[in-house]
Amino acid sequence: MKKTKRRRSPGIAVRMAPKRLVDQHCLAPGTVLIDRVFDRDRGRFEGSDDEPEIEGNFYLETEDDTDSPAPDGRPEAMTALVGAAFESAASPELRRRLRHGQALCVIVLVPTAAWVLPVSDHFRRSFGDRWLQHTRSGPNWRGLGGSSGSSAVAGALAAGRSVVGISADVGLLPSTLVGAADLTIRLGPPTGAVVKAAIGRFAGRAPIEMDDAVVAELDLDDLLAAFRPGTGAQRIAQRLAAAAAALRATSDLKEGNACWS
Repeated sequence: MKKTKRRRSPGIAVRMAPKRLVDQHCLAPGTVLIDRVFDRDRGRFEGSDDEPEIEGNFYLETEDDTDSPAPDGRPEAMTALVGAAFESAASPELRRRLRHGQALCVIVLVPTAAWVLPVSDHFRRSFGDRWLQHTRSGPNWRGLGGSSGSSAVAGALAAGRSVVGISADVGLLPSTLVGAADLTIRLGPPTGAVVKAAIGRFAGRAPIEMDDAVVAELDLDDLLAAFRPGTGAQRIAQRLAAAAAALRATSDLKEGNACWS
């Protein structure tokens, strides 16, 4: 937005747009639509001499695409990684069942606690808000694991809602959810094929190859750090290989120090 005067008039914003393109029900409170031309040099709206001048300080909002997806439609790094991992673990038929099934009880086991919330977000965006989610990265604030949340699970299923539990440790999920589960989806540590697919989605082109050994010991944050805007597929693959080598060297150093202590 560009300021046309130094003094501000709070609560008033002006958006210049053709009337036929504007849905007034979608406008934020305080937005004013004016179907007249603004003279930036004179700092006022144009009009005939016998028309009253529009008083007040206005801040012109120009239409932009800052909230629009990228023109090429490529997903963000987290979306690409988690999406590729989930689709590797769940077949298209299973994903259709999750999207349309009623009163389902599902367990999603993830590789580490770092995956819990990203997978939860992916599950919500993919299968809707009709699911009651239980996400557990560790015992809750009362130190309880499977003993909490069972009544909510039972009530939701009895009312016809679907329930999903997402955790790296099934023992942290409500016991009723575990006992009632219709199916379990296991997201293993990403393979080279999964990471290659994620790179292809993010960069628009997949690397020539991606060895399982390169990504075997990398957690989600380690993988995500290699996906950077404007980076090509091969550069991402090189960063992943370097990260794996650095982590192995650090691990070997710690083991060597332990042997000498």
